[in-house]
Amino acid sequence: MKSKNIFKAFFLSNPFYRGILELMLLIATGICGLVFSWTMFPIFPASHVLGIALIVLAIAFHSWTERNHKQAHEHSRNIGKIVNTGVYAKIRHPLYLSLILQNIGIALAFGVMITFILALLSIVHWIFTSLAEEAVLLQTFPVKYVQYRQEVRWRMIPGIF
Repeated sequence: MKSKNIFKAFFLSNPFYRGILELMLLIATGICGLVFSWTMFPIFPASHVLGIALIVLAIAFHSWTERNHKQAHEHSRNIGKIVNTGVYAKIRHPLYLSLILQNIGIALAFGVMITFILALLSIVHWIFTSLAEEAVLLQTFPVKYVQYRQEVRWRMIPGIF
């Protein structure tokens, strides 16, 4: 039971700091991969362009979602209301989606396989974070959040998840 509480506490800790740590790890492995000639993508030069485009898109998307939800970087327990306007009317966790896109973009921009594997692990990280956050929001807003989940069916990708 204690391990479940540690697991939950990790995914409910401040996502800003976990995101920064994840970002630094991805950049560090990308730089090390280039310096030490680690395994690269077969489409390495083309992945630069795709990665940079994805990073720019993710940053723009992140900024747009923050404008709709001023408390987006607050701890889940400190959120004062459910936001259901803008992109939040289509998906429930757009900020986490933007972080996933950013991390994949970084991995593609560096073209290093280990960085890409870490970016894929970050998908799991942000999915578990969204699930843990939803549990807290259900406790905080039992009626409103159930209604919001019914109105906004998808967590991150409409039609898929």
